[in-house]
Amino acid sequence: MKNIGAYDYIYFRSSKKFQLNKERAERQAEEIMSHFPQRVLDVGCGLGTLVRLLRSYGVEAYGIDNAEVLPDKFWKEPYFSIEDARKLPFDKEFDVVFSADFFEHIEEKDIDIVANEMKRVGEVVLAEIAFEQELTERQGKYHVTNKPKEWWMNKLPGIEIL
Repeated sequence: MKNIGAYDYIYFRSSKKFQLNKERAERQAEEIMSHFPQRVLDVGCGLGTLVRLLRSYGVEAYGIDNAEVLPDKFWKEPYFSIEDARKLPFDKEFDVVFSADFFEHIEEKDIDIVANEMKRVGEVVLAEIAFEQELTERQGKYHVTNKPKEWWMNKLPGIEIL
């Protein structure tokens, strides 16, 4: 799942309002906190809003993404890293592994691999997914797997879909 440049500075700058939305992050944090985690991994964390919020609540949270622009332009903290979600560099060390608006950005052939990696490293796996929707041309470029809710439910057993 090598980042081939599509997730560049322009992508993150244009999605900044969505990714920095405080209400969205608080809603996600509330769902995560209902599992009483000490350690959380956010897979496909983007700008890292949720990770920073969880840390402000005293949770040992980490974020990974594969967009190489993130460390240079958006991340300064040591709890973020560039990783390939198909081969996570962790063992079962997280209470919760979370992803939001991530799976639909993965090619269908890689979804099982990524899902299994997330289950391997976490006790509880939560995923917020944008189900099948009408996409703009720009969104279609990034949402490469645009499927209905039932498809995701069948595709991701053992993952709580939000």
